Amino acid sequence: MTKIGFIGFGSMATLIATKLIETKVCTPEEIILYSSSANDHFKQFYDKYPTAELAANEAEVFTKADHSFICKLPLAVLPLIKDCEAVLTADRHVISIAAGVSTSDILEISPNLQVSKLIPSITTVVGVGTTLISHADTVSETNSTWLESAFENLGHVMTIREENIDIASDLTSSSPGIIAAIFEQFVEAALRRSTLSDAEIFQMINFALAGTSKLLVEEDYTFSGLIDRVATKGGITAEGVELSKSNLPSFFDELLDRTQGKYATSKKEIEAQKRDLLS
Repeated sequence: MTKIGFIGFGSMATLIATKLIETKVCTPEEIILYSSSANDHFKQFYDKYPTAELAANEAEVFTKADHSFICKLPLAVLPLIKDCEAVLTADRHVISIAAGVSTSDILEISPNLQVSKLIPSITTVVGVGTTLISHADTVSETNSTWLESAFENLGHVMTIREENIDIASDLTSSSPGIIAAIFEQFVEAALRRSTLSDAEIFQMINFALAGTSKLLVEEDYTFSGLIDRVATKGGITAEGVELSKSNLPSFFDELLDRTQGKYATSKKEIEAQKRDLLS
């Protein structure tokens, strides 16, 4: 029996564990979890799957699980690895979902550990979207294959070089929130110029987004191909496309500058923490 562990059990851990069960990657009995606080996510999951095993501490998860997901805030990851280094033997496979903490950061604390990094997306809830995965060189082919295969049941998987994972995270994990924020402003602008209700406008935009996605995926359109199909030269849609091409490049450049700046700040904090832990 393959045992899958979770340390920290907030919204994303709940999503991952639930989807692994629903897609029959594992059974509830194959999950072992530890949460330092009995939050609502933990309670709801355990109410639904009471046969999941509860660990007494983090070390028990690492000891019993074949694959252990660390679902904690970035600054909590390396101290956890340090505290549990006695049980983190070379056969342990640890998967971190924390932004800003690299596999090499973890390996500096526990050099022989098999470490993968995984960036999930909220869109996994509906079986769509991309899960990003990077593996350290220490990860065996058996463990890397297991992780990639498990998440292919939840949607699309991309295995990428870790040097690209921050930008890729913006495009996968962050983009649903960014897209929602952009179109929320589209809704507000339409409300200011019509007597349509908020609900009516939201429905229009919602179905337009869903339909656009289906065209891109199912009809194999590119963005430029879809623009050419919809935006007749000199027409109304073309006005919006022209404005987008004029104004949006600077917006998205600044957006990525800000997010990459946030990653850089987090990495500086991780570097300082690492120095303290290794001193």
